[in-house]
Amino acid sequence: MSGQHIEKIDYQSIFESIPGLYLILDRELRIIAVSESYLQATMVTRNKIIGKNIFEVFPDNPDDPQATGVSNLRHSLNTVLKTKKIDTMAIQKYDIRRPQEEGGAFEVRYWSPVNSPVLDGDNNVKYIIHRVEDVTSYVQLKKSGTNQLKIMKELRTRAGEMEVEIYERAQEIQSINKRLKVANRNLATQNEIKTRFFANVSHELRTPLMLILGPLENLLHDKMLPTTCKNKIQLIRENAKILQKHVNDLLDVAKLDAGQMAIVYNQIDIVQLLKHTVALFASVLEKKSIHCECILPSELQIEADGEKIQRVLINLLSNAIKFTPEKGQIRIILYKSKHVCLCIEDSGPGIPRSLQSAIFERFFQIEQSNTRQHGGTGLGLSIVKDFIRLHKGKIKVEDSELGGAKFMVILPLKSRKSKVIKNQYISPISPEDISIALGQTPEIPLLKPSIKAGEEKPLILIVEDNMAMNTFLMEILQNDYRVERAFNGEDGLEKALRLHPSLIVSDVMMPKMDGEQMVHAIRKHVSMLTTPIIILTAKANDDLCVRMLREGAQDYMVKPFSPREFKARVANLLLVKHAEDELERFVYLASHDLKSPLPAMDHLICWIEEDIGNNLSEQSKKYLSTLRKRAHRMSNLLDGLSKYTQATNIDYKCQMVDLPDLVKKITKNMEGANNFQIDLKTPKEKISAPVVPLREVLSILISNSIKHHQKTSGHIQVGAKKEKDKYTFYVADDGPGIDPKYHKKIFELYQRLQSRDILESCGVGLSIAKKIVEAKGGQINVKSALNKGAKFQFTLPLCEGNEYAKE
Repeated sequence: MSGQHIEKIDYQSIFESIPGLYLILDRELRIIAVSESYLQATMVTRNKIIGKNIFEVFPDNPDDPQATGVSNLRHSLNTVLKTKKIDTMAIQKYDIRRPQEEGGAFEVRYWSPVNSPVLDGDNNVKYIIHRVEDVTSYVQLKKSGTNQLKIMKELRTRAGEMEVEIYERAQEIQSINKRLKVANRNLATQNEIKTRFFANVSHELRTPLMLILGPLENLLHDKMLPTTCKNKIQLIRENAKILQKHVNDLLDVAKLDAGQMAIVYNQIDIVQLLKHTVALFASVLEKKSIHCECILPSELQIEADGEKIQRVLINLLSNAIKFTPEKGQIRIILYKSKHVCLCIEDSGPGIPRSLQSAIFERFFQIEQSNTRQHGGTGLGLSIVKDFIRLHKGKIKVEDSELGGAKFMVILPLKSRKSKVIKNQYISPISPEDISIALGQTPEIPLLKPSIKAGEEKPLILIVEDNMAMNTFLMEILQNDYRVERAFNGEDGLEKALRLHPSLIVSDVMMPKMDGEQMVHAIRKHVSMLTTPIIILTAKANDDLCVRMLREGAQDYMVKPFSPREFKARVANLLLVKHAEDELERFVYLASHDLKSPLPAMDHLICWIEEDIGNNLSEQSKKYLSTLRKRAHRMSNLLDGLSKYTQATNIDYKCQMVDLPDLVKKITKNMEGANNFQIDLKTPKEKISAPVVPLREVLSILISNSIKHHQKTSGHIQVGAKKEKDKYTFYVADDGPGIDPKYHKKIFELYQRLQSRDILESCGVGLSIAKKIVEAKGGQINVKSALNKGAKFQFTLPLCEGNEYAKE
């Protein structure tokens, strides 16, 4: 099968193209899919009805007091939800509203509806297929009684045509069915390959894990081992156990998918098993001051697989504890009816009703963002559901009276198999296993950085919520640098702004504020624009890494990484930052020192011209003029160099900007601007943008268009366009244009396309614009060709609500 091309079937397009009139509704009677024929018949558009309640889209005709369409259809749909059976309705009068452009009046229509349920794996109604036939013509025919013979003849002709159409459609459906069968076979093959892959990978991982855990156990029992080494080995062992748990989960998933998960029934007292399991969590419950109320019978014997039931209990209890806040409440109720009924509810945040069925799906996690508080693979509840179904039981979740979630498990009392083991050994659960189930990282003391590096050493801020990882990074760096630690993005932002570290090392996924949000917030502050940031991520996600680099991070590393490589990258970034700082200081001082003699030189030239100018030869006067020009040029060069080094040290705060007014202010006193026609193609409303860098860049680009135009008058257009997450600005002119081979070169420092004899320019303007734009995470480029003008465009990210400065 590997060599065959597996065609991907577009089921949505197939459904939408079905010739019949079909709607698909969810349990809340919201429209989630619709056929094109239905849209045409009801005179609506797909984007206006998807996601809306059917009765919101199709109300009763307000001008018809006898209208019963809504009530009759609602009754039929509720019947389907209740009985889980098809409901065929009588012909209904259900008027349809015409589009607003056609007056919006209601048009009389008659329909023949059929509502059919679609059941999920738990035999609950998941969707309702609402199929109708438009029988308006038939009903009106019976009512009219005029021209009946003529109409009947037309109908007979149409009936013949319909027979042909039905035959052709039947052939089409037959072809589609064949394709669906092939697609189903391919899907089954892919599922089988995926299952084998999970199983093979899990088995291959177990062997090296055993070779890690085994020697670690032996080392931990070595009495001669120093305490510091023993602590590190214990940390390695605990993290290896976490990895082992994830591998075991994957292997269980593979077995369940392949139907190879064995179940061994034995006689167990589920009350004692539940009490024992709750006792395992006693220290955690006490630590969080959670009140756990247990309402249990004295004894309840059932026939079940003890180990699997214990895993179900551990998973449900750990979930309840993880999401219950401190001083919260958990209630456990166990009782016997025809079945065993177990309820575990908590006072946590609960689960939105729209997600209550999704939480049992593989790899699903309620907290989807990078700021989620709890880790995990998203397999726990999926495995719980599978284990319960192996016992022919059921599990569901609903809202709890305590305010959180309520999980209800129903298990049969007796096994359907004849063979039951009376006493099965259940593997003991260790405190380690409970910590792993709760998603807790190994507990290690909060160590402060040892005073190894001197006060003159660079300060590095580590922002990492995992205590063990945070300590590991500190130990790597503390011999060579001063180290400060933070354990979430908010803490990291506060310490970065207060301490002004030489470099920041940050994780991405952290509670309260993730790494991406923290970097974005840090870069809003002018004093932190050039602070190097290294991002550490466990997700090998190219899009995320590119986004982080655009936000202002200098480097990123994917976990796991080499400590030596990590140290080398830190050292290199600090070295580059130090060199940039030194260069900036040098340029500032050098430009100041070099510029100091220039005013004196100018005064001296003026003095010579005033005192002995009449006695100078024409050649001497020419030399003095050249000297003045060279001094002026050098002054401009030094000013440009100083501006370039300070380009990123500007205010990047956002304001609501009136772009036409800003352009008017920029060009008001600009040399030569009065001779140019400057058109604006900008939004009418104010835009949110960092006004200082926007003004600087637009000034440079407009000035360039005027200076390099080669004519004393011309046409310039300034525009802006809002996109998904940014604004794109541009300045276009009808000047001489730029050869494409120079498009990148012109943004480099001191680059000019025209000689000084033609145009006096220091060649730093575009490099300053580039530096300003890129410091904010934007981009700048030029589109041009010789004799076709030039269009410079640059982007700036959209400002967020908390970025605004007062106007």
